[in-house]
Amino acid sequence: MFQWSLFGLSLTLLFWCGLAIVYMQRKIYALRNYVDTRPRLDDVWVLFLISGVVALAHPWPMLYGSLVALIGLSLMIMWLDVVLVHLFGFEVNLNNLKIFLQGAESFSGDSKEIVDALVKRSWFLATPLAIVAFLVAIYAQMAGSPGVRDVALASVSVLFLMGITKSRFGLISAPVWMGLLAGLAVLMAYLRDSGVDWPWWQAAAGGGLLIGVVVLKLLAQLFNTPFFSVRSPVRDFIRGARLGPVSAVALKDEDIQRHVVLPMAPPSPSKSFGLCRGANVILITMESLARDSIYPFKKDGARLKFMESFANKSLVSKMHYACCPNTNRAIQHIYQGNYPVNGEYPFLPLLKSQGYRAVYMMISRTRFFNLCDILMDAGFDEVLDRDSLGLDPDRGDYAFLDSVDAVNESLGEGPFFLHLKNEQTHSPYQVVNKEQFDRHEGEGREICFRNAAEEADSVLAKFLGALGELRDLSNTLIIYTGDHGQSFGEFGYVSHSSSSVNGQVRTPLMMSHPALPAGEVARSTHFDVMPTILDLLGVHCESSIFGRSLLHGANHRPLLLYSQTRKGNAPSNASLLDDDSKIMIDLIYGYRYRLDAEDHIIDKLSTADADYQETLLYAALEKRGLISDSAFSPRQKTGG
Repeated sequence: MFQWSLFGLSLTLLFWCGLAIVYMQRKIYALRNYVDTRPRLDDVWVLFLISGVVALAHPWPMLYGSLVALIGLSLMIMWLDVVLVHLFGFEVNLNNLKIFLQGAESFSGDSKEIVDALVKRSWFLATPLAIVAFLVAIYAQMAGSPGVRDVALASVSVLFLMGITKSRFGLISAPVWMGLLAGLAVLMAYLRDSGVDWPWWQAAAGGGLLIGVVVLKLLAQLFNTPFFSVRSPVRDFIRGARLGPVSAVALKDEDIQRHVVLPMAPPSPSKSFGLCRGANVILITMESLARDSIYPFKKDGARLKFMESFANKSLVSKMHYACCPNTNRAIQHIYQGNYPVNGEYPFLPLLKSQGYRAVYMMISRTRFFNLCDILMDAGFDEVLDRDSLGLDPDRGDYAFLDSVDAVNESLGEGPFFLHLKNEQTHSPYQVVNKEQFDRHEGEGREICFRNAAEEADSVLAKFLGALGELRDLSNTLIIYTGDHGQSFGEFGYVSHSSSSVNGQVRTPLMMSHPALPAGEVARSTHFDVMPTILDLLGVHCESSIFGRSLLHGANHRPLLLYSQTRKGNAPSNASLLDDDSKIMIDLIYGYRYRLDAEDHIIDKLSTADADYQETLLYAALEKRGLISDSAFSPRQKTGG
């Protein structure tokens, strides 16, 4: 028989415990998302509907218990999602989970970030503990154990206070919180045995909650304040925030031509075509090297002495963009010369037809995220990495020096193309020789990165010197860039792969050869690297691509910048960059900004403008094959 008192009790417990836990999660989310932590009507409405449906199942214990377990699991996943968004701008979803599992070992540095964050802000743990206590309370109620239920509810209350006051777990505060817990448990036990007609009050509580929520929904028709209008993260968790065209928006033809249409053509030869004909090529992509993290672009940034001396005799790009802050995507962009709308890699086969041998050398493992598959598709003859060479991870980038003979042997006797990729500048920013590379003092990830970058730069210089002792490098075209950048707090981002801000997508780029005059080019992209190399080597390319030779001058085409992390059907963050104007949309943080080329905020987009720009962005992403989960499927060799 259906009992309204039990329904009211179940509805009340589910709703108020759920709302308390969501409130605690929003406290964490707001640390980087700059959102109000207070619950909104959407939180109340969605949680009420969920609680009502589950409470209706209370006459059927198996169904009721299963639904409660599903709520607990969902709340735990939401908490993990909040923590990962706080640390990395990385949303928990099925596709991101697949990518993570493919290269879980490479996240060792990032997992340390999670542990460090939980140690520093132990109040984060109040939320999962409250979820466990909430489940214990519900199941104790089902089992007819009111004493256990009351202790569990008292625990939820105490943990809620710890979470919203951001109180750290510690021996000093423990007696206070334990005393409060005991006091609440005793109070609840006293009230339970006080002779009050609790069934009536339980039914009244459920009815009062229903009336209150209905009244709030009616008031929402009259008011447009944030409480009534802001969407709930619970709703987004269930439905997912998806990017899509707004039906009422009609895109202008000039915007379609400028931002959506993907202009592709075979790269045309410049006046410098064949200037470095027959030269060897060494391409260095330093891990996570943002232009704005190094001197002179940042006064207290990393001093890369080899790079600085190299720049004095190089063709240097003032603004170079990786377009996606992710190693695998960077490899694709470089060797396809195009956004990933197809799987064609035209460049290395052309060099190999000219007698070149192509070798890729990486300090870490190329099996992470199927990078090894991408490299094979790109046309490399041999891939050297930690596994194939048996490198010692404790040696960091010094493993380059340990592998000089192996690299030299793999290059063969004729002209070669060698791509070098280091590791120490990847989180957690390993510094091997701490006595020599400790110029930047203090604590923090950016300090570690600067010291690691200076050591990595020094090692690369030594490696080139050692290789030069084994073979003649006098006729060698050297390119020095970063695969992508790294965020250290701008707009709340603290990692890479998660955003299109300059810290993640703008890297240095310089090219040097004895026959190539030093100079500057105003802007370039990873798409332009190989067309420029082929132009200098005098190799024609007939494939239609997006990139062009920088010997023609700067590439000022409008760019689509996008994250590797996903939200719903699209990159979680993307930008349209056109000259000095940049429109940035973030589906996780809710940013809708108009920026200048240096990422200074010009204004926040109005609702109408945001609808237009999101429709335009959606069209550009779809044209480039970046909409839908299949575009980022790890099995399509585009993960990581």
